[in-house]
Amino acid sequence: MKSFKYIFYILLIVLGISSCKSDNDMPEFPTKYARIIQKTITVKTAERYNVTIHPIFDSEETAKEKFVWSVSDESLVSLHTHSDNSLTIKGLVPGQTTLKLESEDGKLQYYSTVNVMKSPDFEPIFIDFGPIISPSPFNNFQKPSDKKLENLINKYGEDTGYSIEIAGSFNDFEIIRNIPNTLGFPSEASNDMFFNDGINVSSAGFTLSALNKDFKYSFIFYSAIDDNNTENEYIVEGLNRSSATLSTAHNQSGVATVKNIIPDDDGKIHITLQAGPNNTQWARFYNINAMIIISEYDELAFPLKFE
Repeated sequence: MKSFKYIFYILLIVLGISSCKSDNDMPEFPTKYARIIQKTITVKTAERYNVTIHPIFDSEETAKEKFVWSVSDESLVSLHTHSDNSLTIKGLVPGQTTLKLESEDGKLQYYSTVNVMKSPDFEPIFIDFGPIISPSPFNNFQKPSDKKLENLINKYGEDTGYSIEIAGSFNDFEIIRNIPNTLGFPSEASNDMFFNDGINVSSAGFTLSALNKDFKYSFIFYSAIDDNNTENEYIVEGLNRSSATLSTAHNQSGVATVKNIIPDDDGKIHITLQAGPNNTQWARFYNINAMIIISEYDELAFPLKFE
């Protein structure tokens, strides 16, 4: 019994001594680091889509050291390093590779994934239909009587050589309504429109011309009216054909999208607007406020942001 008590006291003494050790006696963990914030980096194959990466460091002293950037597949991207250890990546061909940031002595390493995507064949084209002039980069088709817009500009204000012409006829009466939207369209684009009453004019539309026959074109349509029971159908045809419908009654957040249309042998694509199958409005009203044309390799995020 006495031996048990003796062992017990010895254990208490050992525990007491251990608990009195200062924090300075604890093992130290390394705090020096270099990191890439982005786990995945997406870059497209055109110079205007170059991406610059700014790593973060534990201290200014570490940031001043020499670091080396590299990728596992040099055929996919080119790298341009800067004196502050930042990096500019240019996409060359689509694919995926691993990016490495490494200190010159090899003690610090950090990795990230780079996805290289094909850049769009052309930049987005924005068209506003109606009398109110929308700001750049919109092409303003103000009146149906104008019949045609030549040499549309893209989002960077660059000439495309493309043209859009009315096929059929729209009502010449001007409709301007206060129709808010959550899609990022400026009010100048969302508050005016081209339109028809389907009971009088069953369909109308547009012809796009001077298109590149090697490209595929996708179309995003926005239509809205402060009325009830209205629906549009959009039919887009070149060498192939596709369609979409959109409920337009008090529409603040919906768009219709038709993807990957190939121009016909004349470099043209035809767009037809008409009342959709669920349109029960008394006049079978159909309209268009705005349209966006994008490449098959492009995707637009809503709400739109214009710089």
